[in-house]
Amino acid sequence: MAGTGHPDPTPPPALHRPRPTRSVDLSVGRVASVIAQLLFSGLALGSMYALVALGYNITYATSRTVNFSQGQSVMVGAVVAYELYVGAGWPFVPAVIVSLVALALLGIIVERVAVRPFLASSSIAWLLSTIAIGIIAENVAMVLFGKDARAFPSALAARPWHVLGAGVYPQELLVPVAGIALMALVELAFRRTLAGKALRAVAFDHDAAGLMGINVGRMITAAYALSSVLAGVAGILLAPLLNVSATMGTTIGLKAFAVAIIGGIESARGIVIAGVLYGVFEAVVAGYLGTGVREILGFALVIVVLLLRPWGLFGSPALRRV
Repeated sequence: MAGTGHPDPTPPPALHRPRPTRSVDLSVGRVASVIAQLLFSGLALGSMYALVALGYNITYATSRTVNFSQGQSVMVGAVVAYELYVGAGWPFVPAVIVSLVALALLGIIVERVAVRPFLASSSIAWLLSTIAIGIIAENVAMVLFGKDARAFPSALAARPWHVLGAGVYPQELLVPVAGIALMALVELAFRRTLAGKALRAVAFDHDAAGLMGINVGRMITAAYALSSVLAGVAGILLAPLLNVSATMGTTIGLKAFAVAIIGGIESARGIVIAGVLYGVFEAVVAGYLGTGVREILGFALVIVVLLLRPWGLFGSPALRRV
């Protein structure tokens, strides 16, 4: 009875009969909010996969090599920004700028130490050497930063907004917008700036670019620096959502490479589309089937694409001389 602290065992007569219309409405609304939540999460992760994968595209186009320590660049960007912003108390913007400068230097070191010596001798040992650089970077971070994940404070990840019935952090909305804007800016720079045109010339033909007075080696170094910076931006944007740890970049780097393969490693636009779709696919699978199934289906998709279109969904098959 009312006032006893217990619910009344006899509900009002009107509530005895079920209301199918209202329950259906609630069910549809709940499903819609879940789908919206998964879409926002997928767009955030997918755009970052695409941003990191774009780095694979840039280095492969200019040198026919890939930086397999790209995932660790994601981690370095987040860790350095955390140490400067949280540990040293720097303002956020200077901390980000210094972090990106450190990422550019890391990219230069990778190219000079782990790629150029083997590229000059036409060896594919750069595969192992870039992986080794990544392992070294991860373990150095583990020693200096520690093994525990740490929360990256951000006002944009403190309180969710309600969008289309889903609780979405503003950071989740910022990530895809910033990622897509940055990718568009890189594409514009390639087409409009002198340095961008030089990179495109090197990607087209090393010998022809050299005859035009372009320093091919310097452009390859710049490509590695830019690739590392893009990965670092992804790490900084994702840090408030995923937390910061020494191992945070390993899986992201692998999935970004999967995106590059699916989209076509020579197709920048294909990589962007594949990244967004892959992120949404992962979010939906994880939401309905679990994270373990997400990894199984995600990498199985890569194998299927390799079997059906080895050059990727948006790539072109290489022409062979006969």
